[in-house]
Amino acid sequence: MGKKKGMTRREFLVSTGAATGGALVAASIGPFVHTTMAKGKTLRVCSYGGSYQESQRKAFFQPFADKFGVKIVEASGADIAKIKAQVDNKQYEWDVVDLETRHVARGELENLLEPIDTSVVNLSRIDKKAIRKCAVGNIFWTTSLAYNKKALAGKKAAASWADFWNVKEFPGPRALQDQAPFNLEFALIADGVPMDKLYPLDVDRAFKKLDKIRDSITVWWKNGAQQIQLLTSGEAVYSSAWNGRVNVAQKKGVPLEIVWEGGCLDLDWWCIPKGDPNKDLAMKFIEFALSAKRQGEQMEKWIAYGPTNKDAFKYITPERAKELPSYPENLKKQFQMDADYWGPKLAPLTERWKTWMIS
Repeated sequence: MGKKKGMTRREFLVSTGAATGGALVAASIGPFVHTTMAKGKTLRVCSYGGSYQESQRKAFFQPFADKFGVKIVEASGADIAKIKAQVDNKQYEWDVVDLETRHVARGELENLLEPIDTSVVNLSRIDKKAIRKCAVGNIFWTTSLAYNKKALAGKKAAASWADFWNVKEFPGPRALQDQAPFNLEFALIADGVPMDKLYPLDVDRAFKKLDKIRDSITVWWKNGAQQIQLLTSGEAVYSSAWNGRVNVAQKKGVPLEIVWEGGCLDLDWWCIPKGDPNKDLAMKFIEFALSAKRQGEQMEKWIAYGPTNKDAFKYITPERAKELPSYPENLKKQFQMDADYWGPKLAPLTERWKTWMIS
């Protein structure tokens, strides 16, 4: 995500002014509409901070608070280990959590998440890839190769993971995320494994390929802010990166490019900790946040991730749609992370990654 404990994909990005780690931000209480069940209640939502959580605040949290007279209390630093501690101790800090795929798979294996109540949450227009027993996907996102066009100074850019590994023909400082997921897949792709034959991963082969690039990695980045900082400053000419963060930087005039070829398509999911006493309101929020209009507004205005509601593209301009990972032309160049492979493998492969990093 081995990801440093507490560091997650969309870790707090200082420049956005989003809520930090344990900091809580209360959304204003809006007018009462349609319900007495929700009015005056508090819903605690945990996500990943940064420009991503800022987009959620504008598209979901504030509108939900305004519509139902609910106070939204935000946190960032979502993590399945923290959910396990809350469930085990029956001390709930979060009612709704945005989790990444492999954490959802582990949560389902360990019975840490509530099943989605389909009598409340309408899944009829949700992409089938975004439906699990205990979670509903809220975005498609991509980790892929990115580079600083200006830093290349006119040199030919790497266009694949094989190129990324080819430091002789495509020179320049490089960065990768400090974790096993994604990197094992990218190494195998660079070694010639077809994207549709990646799983189950040939782990030994992947680490052998990673051995060949390790000395060329300038920084093993920990969070979303760092990856963009490295690329923006030119400290890394090439890096793995999250498409949404790259797009935000592009809109600010930073000369970054994303390479869709060989990208890993993944999802984030709305989940509810098992036994949460506020699960009814949490289900109501998930239903609200999955609406085509709300998702479409999030993607069109604030962050370039892909909607999971198939009708959301009605609210997204054709120009914007081309920037999203789930746009058909972009989609066909990528592979999807296998959640059920990573669920049971995450812990042991994280330990192997940590050992490899210090070996």
